Amino acid sequence: MLRFLAGAVAGALAMWMWGDELRDYLTEQTRHARARTADQIQAVQPQITSALQSGQDAIRPSDEKRRVRPTAH
Repeated sequence: MLRFLAGAVAGALAMWMWGDELRDYLTEQTRHARARTADQIQAVQPQITSALQSGQDAIRPSDEKRRVRPTAH
């Protein structure tokens, strides 16, 4: 319990002393990570679209299969 409290006090002290610098650093680093992630998503978008379309085609019957065919009595 004492270690937990010491860690909480150390974290609070670090944020009080270097909070603005840490916030600026983390904001800059996540900006690059967000840009890389967006680039990666755009790179795989055609494959994702194709996979989703294939899934939809497998679930939904085609127009030919939707037509109700009269049954012979």
